[in-house]
Amino acid sequence: MKSQVGMKKSLVLSLTLIIVAIAALGILETVSWSASYPTSSVPPTIIVPVDIEPGYCPNPLNVYGRGDISVAILGTEELDVTEIARDSVRLQELAPLRSEIRDVAKPFSLYTWQVSGDKVKEDYCTNEGPDGKLDLVLYFSQEDILKAVGSTRTGDVLVLGVTARHKSGALIVGQDVVVIKK
Repeated sequence: MKSQVGMKKSLVLSLTLIIVAIAALGILETVSWSASYPTSSVPPTIIVPVDIEPGYCPNPLNVYGRGDISVAILGTEELDVTEIARDSVRLQELAPLRSEIRDVAKPFSLYTWQVSGDKVKEDYCTNEGPDGKLDLVLYFSQEDILKAVGSTRTGDVLVLGVTARHKSGALIVGQDVVVIKK
């Protein structure tokens, strides 16, 4: 019994010393959630609204389609899309063919972040038009997107992910849903 008490005291003392050491090194204060993270050595992640095929809901992805698909990272009060490093943007690890900045859509109230499988619905989108905030509109090859997502069936609802870097170094992530059409 005495050895268990001694072990517990030793464990508590060790954990206390570790916490004090971490605090002394400033590690507990290294994460900042703002885009300008002066106290952070690890850039934060910014979750952003994305709209695939702005103006459409559901967002179609045609298996026989050719041409380009537009994907917009939507500007918000917190996100100035001109601060996104355009050369860092990827959709399913694909680089865009071209991009432009213009107002195309209002963000859907439910960003589909971390929604997948049976939980995702094809109407997790909006067809509302411009909202007065600039958006980063990117164009991707529909054929390349279909290759990247792999085998699909008509009616499948898929979540496609977008990643990028903010000019501050922060990681940007977002996603939207598409419905496979013939």
